[in-house]
Amino acid sequence: MVPRMNKPLRSLVFTLMLALPAAALAQTPPSAPPPAAAVPPSQELPAPVETAAPPLNLDAPPPVEAAVPAAPLEERVADLQGKVEGMDETLAATKSTADKLNKIKLSGYIQGRFEHRGDSVNGVSSTGARTTTTQFLVRRARLKAVYDGTNAEYVFQIDATGSGVALRDAEATFVDTWTPLGLRLTVGQFKWPFGYEVLQSSGDREMPERASVIRGLFPGERDRGLRVTGRYDWFRFAAALVNGTGTSDPTYPANDQNAFKDVVLRVGGDVGFLVGGLSGYFGRTLATRLTTSSPIAGTDKNMDGAITPDELTIGAPTTTASYSRFRRMRLGADVQGYADIPVLGPIALKGEFVYAHDKNMDFGTTAANSCLDVYALGWIVTVV
Repeated sequence: MVPRMNKPLRSLVFTLMLALPAAALAQTPPSAPPPAAAVPPSQELPAPVETAAPPLNLDAPPPVEAAVPAAPLEERVADLQGKVEGMDETLAATKSTADKLNKIKLSGYIQGRFEHRGDSVNGVSSTGARTTTTQFLVRRARLKAVYDGTNAEYVFQIDATGSGVALRDAEATFVDTWTPLGLRLTVGQFKWPFGYEVLQSSGDREMPERASVIRGLFPGERDRGLRVTGRYDWFRFAAALVNGTGTSDPTYPANDQNAFKDVVLRVGGDVGFLVGGLSGYFGRTLATRLTTSSPIAGTDKNMDGAITPDELTIGAPTTTASYSRFRRMRLGADVQGYADIPVLGPIALKGEFVYAHDKNMDFGTTAANSCLDVYALGWIVTVV
């Protein structure tokens, strides 16, 4: 007979029975790992070195790379100074080029024309020469280049029309900037410093052509030589030493045939509302004319007392030259007045008077012939 246990005792025994297997499991040693392979002494691995982990600092900023040390202040200033000097040199070169280009000025003008001429019916004159009738033409087509420097000035002008290209002006001028006279010494091809209308530009003239007296006595208005001009206050003066043949004289060739040079003078004044002057031209010309002729001989071969064309014999042509030497003189006076008249507005009154005398002179064995003397008188009045 098994004695009966009370209820508290049974609970204790049951608890101990559950705890005994867990304690037995906790005290059972784990299975040993397989033995490691033996390593020869020469191949033994070094023992690991234990390193302490750095403390973790969440508030520390990330590491900053070390800054490159700046160049000394003197080096940086020198570098900037070199760059500025380089920019100054470039700017100076650009300014120099711009200043040179600014001294060159181009200008010009074109004058078209429509004219009607009734002196020809069949295109030829009574002498058989070709003539023109109603037509369009380009009277002037000028292109002018001027270089205006401090002590030098250059002028070049051409005229390009249907008749060809012609040189008008080719001047090289030395400009005086040291004296109060403002002297200008010019060499080349230029206008004669005579009167007013000779010097006036065709682009400024009110009339399409110069007056007949100017075209007759100063054809082409230009010559080649040396000229000097100047001024002092209201006083103006000009003088020129020229060949005397002009550039488009129909009577005399463009090349000078005598060693004598002509002199042109002009003195005058400019007070603003009134401008005027006196001019003179003194020189000599040698006109050469060539005459070609062929001797003709006739023989009355049939003895009928008459020479027919078939009985004429024309010899070889021969050329002979004839010379005429003249002493030239031109005297002129001109005045221009300007005023502002009520209602009419600005008005200009211009006048010019020219007297000329070409006196025949001895040349070689040819005596002077007063019948060849030429006198001319002309005047111009213009109201604008």
